[in-house]
Amino acid sequence: METTFWLIVIILAVIIEAATVDLVSIWFGLGAIFALVLELFGVSTPVQIIVFVLVTVFSLFVTRPIAKRYLKTNTVATNYDRYIGKHALVLSTISPDQKGEVKVMASTWAASSIDNTIIEEGEYCEVIGVEGAHLVVKKLSNERED
Repeated sequence: METTFWLIVIILAVIIEAATVDLVSIWFGLGAIFALVLELFGVSTPVQIIVFVLVTVFSLFVTRPIAKRYLKTNTVATNYDRYIGKHALVLSTISPDQKGEVKVMASTWAASSIDNTIIEEGEYCEVIGVEGAHLVVKKLSNERED
C-alpha cells in the first residue's frame, strides 16, 4: 500500500476524533501509524494490513477502557449529589398518584417515592436520587432526624 493511503487514514482518524472527542477513531489512527512505519521499511501490504488490524483491535479493547476511566467525558458535577443519602422530613404526603414535598438540608423539594409507597406527612425518608427538579426518596423503617 502506498504511504499516502496510511497518511489519509491517520488524518481522517484525527479529524473524526477531534469532532467526536469520545475516543472513537484514534485507535484506527494508531494502527495506521504502525502500518505507515512498516510501509516506510518496505514491508509487504498483507503484513501492513495485519499489523493495522491487530494494533487497532488491541488498542481499542485494552487501552480504551483505561483511557475512558481517566478522561471521563460528559460528566457534569452538580450540587444536587450532596442530597443523596440524606434524610428528609416529609412536609406533604407522598403517594403513588401525587408527588409530595420534603425538607432536606434546609431546602424544600418536590419528591416521589421510589417504590410507590405512601409516605405520610411528618415521617422521615431517605433521598435516593434526583430526577429533574424533584427528589426520589424511600421511606425509612424507623423515624429519626439527622
